[in-house]
Amino acid sequence: MRRREFIKKTATGSLLSGIGLDQLSHSRKAYAARQRSDEEKPLVTIAASDESNLRNPAPLDVELTYDQVRDIVWLALDRDTSSRSLLNIVKKDNWVVIKTNIVRIVWLSPEGYYGRPGLAPNFERDGDALALVTDLRVVKAVAEYLIEKITPRRITIAEGPAEWYNSKGKIKPGNYIDGWHYEFKGFDNLSYVKIAEKLNGKNNSVVDIIDLNEDEGVYVTDFDPYNTGIGALQFTPPGDRDGTSDKEPTRRKGVFMPKTVLEKDILITVPVLKTHGSVGTTLFMKNFIGCVHSPSYDPKVTHKGVFHKGSDLNLVRGIVDLTCAINPDYGVAEGFWAVMNHHSGQMGVGFNHNVVIAGGDIVAAEAVANMVMGFNPLDFDILRLAHMKKLGEWNPNRISITGPPVKSIRVNYARASNKYVARGIRKWQMLGPLQNPLERAGELKPKLGDLLAGNEWKLLDGDALIDNEPLLGRARYQECLLYPIPGSDEAQENSLYYLALIINGMRKGLVGQLLVGIDGGDFMVFLNGRRRSYPATPLTYDPTPSPFITLLEGENTLVLEVKKTNEKNQPVKIAVNICDLDGDRLEDITFNPAGE
Repeated sequence: MRRREFIKKTATGSLLSGIGLDQLSHSRKAYAARQRSDEEKPLVTIAASDESNLRNPAPLDVELTYDQVRDIVWLALDRDTSSRSLLNIVKKDNWVVIKTNIVRIVWLSPEGYYGRPGLAPNFERDGDALALVTDLRVVKAVAEYLIEKITPRRITIAEGPAEWYNSKGKIKPGNYIDGWHYEFKGFDNLSYVKIAEKLNGKNNSVVDIIDLNEDEGVYVTDFDPYNTGIGALQFTPPGDRDGTSDKEPTRRKGVFMPKTVLEKDILITVPVLKTHGSVGTTLFMKNFIGCVHSPSYDPKVTHKGVFHKGSDLNLVRGIVDLTCAINPDYGVAEGFWAVMNHHSGQMGVGFNHNVVIAGGDIVAAEAVANMVMGFNPLDFDILRLAHMKKLGEWNPNRISITGPPVKSIRVNYARASNKYVARGIRKWQMLGPLQNPLERAGELKPKLGDLLAGNEWKLLDGDALIDNEPLLGRARYQECLLYPIPGSDEAQENSLYYLALIINGMRKGLVGQLLVGIDGGDFMVFLNGRRRSYPATPLTYDPTPSPFITLLEGENTLVLEVKKTNEKNQPVKIAVNICDLDGDRLEDITFNPAGE
């Protein structure tokens, strides 16, 4: 079949419309809670280009051929011996959707985005643009794996692009090329149309493309696939179409999504490893922003602005809502062209990090991917919220990893400019307000419920405080990470609060920054009975060098004495982390009260 005939059959209207619907029809599934396996720990697999058992191993930081990429992808997939591997969950009669990321194509002419000029990215190197999108070689390798080892009846490559529209095959040389037809030179000159042409019909599997923006929109209101009793997390402003009140912020009641991602049998999310200016890192779950059906809100747009409600942290909540609605089955992340320092729109520094991370628990896989990128997954609210909704595991101590050790392939990705997203310490034992300071405060060893100076030690839960704050202003992520000390808004100026916890050091010689950000107060720090000196100037919650501390192996007692300095009706807000120079929480420590 010639390309033009293929495009005509698969790209008219919705790209689905040319396929024989009589043979590919799929009844809509009931969105009931699926049961997770009883495995004690989810399995995440890693494969890297420098492994000696590959046919053609190569360093982690060089460009690879398609055959090398394919071998690495297949190695990661073959290493998954769990009940949630692709070989175990995909059946021959399944419709498999591969959700790729084509957030931006490398070249847009002046005829580009709805005829508006000036949108061509000004990249200094081709690699910087390649790093923004999923490597097409990986998508092809995953599809080939499915076809050769399982032969599902249908495989669909899907994306809801935000910054380009489907030209339906009407390509004018020298003018506009869309993301389905664009041939990426750095990805073996592949285009998605080429992939579908080559693989369609192989072993009787149908391989096609669906532009999710052209799919039918379905209004989804179920954000609780595992019956946690917790509904949507994202807040909407008063009067919002997806809210329930004209007068006050409310949780999202629903969202329009493409029919395809709801009616599939299996959905595989295939992101690229990237840092991100809004959410820290963009991996398996952030990839679902392309599953917002923008045309249901405004037929003239494809961008996903309708889902960006206020602050960066509120966007994170929405991403978890999307993940709950889709309830994905598998994930394959790749770094063959990765990106760090991603900010200022769709910009960043591209580089080669030749690794693949895969697994059926995409929360666990995202946690491991963050570790491979040099971050601590326990710093990320997106993972905490996903775990809270029972989408998967986020604590590295409860995840099994197969493949090369994380430390052997780790690259320290630079954060997006001025974007600090580490949640830090969120659980404390709290006492106050008090009018007079406690003597020998550094020697406190409180227990919840104990009485001291006529006050009871209570649990301060920063996660709950932040989760119940709408955060609909245009605040940067790190501004959302400070949480109020309960009752401090009603307290008098100079009132005192004491926050205490135990830090358990799992080895000797642990050294890190004690990072404190505070708004509306001053503080003193006591570690293991000794006061630590801090600047008297106000501190922002940012990983600029702060005083370093050395932790003992075993128990360490941390006490903060916080004095309110602002006026009544204004709370004292605080955020604290124990981190390395980059601001990542130290490994090999736990807290009591436990934060995760």
